[in-house]
Formats: sequence, structure tokens, C-alpha cells
Amino acid sequence: MPILTEIRVPRRGSRRRTLVLDGESWRDVPSEVVSEARLKADTEVDPTDLCARFSEIEPRCARDRGVRLLTYRERSVKELTDRLTEDGYLPEVVSATVTRLVDVGLVDDERFARSLARNLTQIRRLGRGRAARELAEHGIDPELAAEALDGALSLEDEGAAARTLARSLASRTGATRDKVASKLLRRGYAPRVALTAAREAMDEVDSVGRHESWEESEGEQAADGLDGI
Repeated sequence: MPILTEIRVPRRGSRRRTLVLDGESWRDVPSEVVSEARLKADTEVDPTDLCARFSEIEPRCARDRGVRLLTYRERSVKELTDRLTEDGYLPEVVSATVTRLVDVGLVDDERFARSLARNLTQIRRLGRGRAARELAEHGIDPELAAEALDGALSLEDEGAAARTLARSLASRTGATRDKVASKLLRRGYAPRVALTAAREAMDEVDSVGRHESWEESEGEQAADGLDGI
């Protein structure tokens, strides 16, 4: 009978475990499954028996893990699928788990998209273009993302949001139309919207003066976590 010679951690922080039988990698399983199965290195194991035990344990562990992840914060179908897969759960277990959580309403891409769209546009003050890209990175369908963005920041409202942000940026010492427009573009505002807002904002503040240096405003990059802004 083979010896479980090692329970290997593939990388620091990973919840995946690689079971090594007689010195050879056999299969990956989540750490929760290893604990539930009470596996220990340097013990004899029956691979067939282990597979049967895993088939009973994995679905329950995957469900519990999924619920814990959702308790921390809401996630999209893609996010939850990716996390469970990274943990080492089998594809069929991941699929069944996510489907079940969707069925009971704990995972809802439409709800997730609406919430994220509001956060991106109203809290982080991103334009629709940048917000749409971030929604896509979370696995949100383009049509669903567009609907969520329409509710959070319509095409009409985007111009007003850009002008508000542009006025804030333009009031800083060292601001120029190109600098303001560049920041708006990086935040995902459409070129026409960004350029118009920057021009209007600079015209408004030219006679008022500026109260903060442009260099100080660069600290926003660390504050909002946006690359290059």
C-alpha cells in the first residue's frame, strides 16, 4: 500500500495541498479536505479509499468555504469560481457549489454589478469606460455591466461628474488643461467628455486662483488605489 510521504504546500498562503504518494505527486486537494480526512504524512493510504472519502467531503467543504467567502464580501460568479478553483476543488465540485449558491440567492451577478458600478463611479469617481473594464475583470457580462452603469452613472450624468472632478483638479497650483484631461482619461472618461470638462474647468478657475499644489494632488493615487492617477 502506498505511503503518503508528504502533504506539500505549493506556495506560501495557498490553501491548496499536494498529496505525495511514494515520493510522487498524486493529486491536489484543499486544505479543508486534508483536515476533514485527517491525513498525516508518513502513513499508509489506499488511493481508491481516499478518492471515495474526498467525494463525500469535498462538496461540503466547498459549500462552507463559499459561504465564508461571501460573508466577507459579495462576489461574482467568476470570482467565487476562481477562488474555489485556486483552493484546489475539482471543477465539477466548484460548478455544483457555485450553482447551488446562485440558486439560493447568495451569489447574484446582477446585484453584484449594480453594487460595484455604484462604488466605481460614485466613490472612486471613475468614468464609464474604466468602470466597464473593471466590471469585465470581475466576469460581468457586457450587457449586464452596461445596465448597471446606466443606473449608477448614465451617459448624461457622466459629463456632470467629469466637470465636478475637473474643477477640483483645476483648482490646484500647477494644473493645466492637458494635466486635468489626462487624469480624467485615465479614470475612464471618454476623450470628448474629458477634454471638454478640462477646458471648462480651467476657464472657470483662471480668475479665482488655486489653493492646492498639483504635486499634492498626486497623493490621490495612493488613496484610491488607481494606477497612474
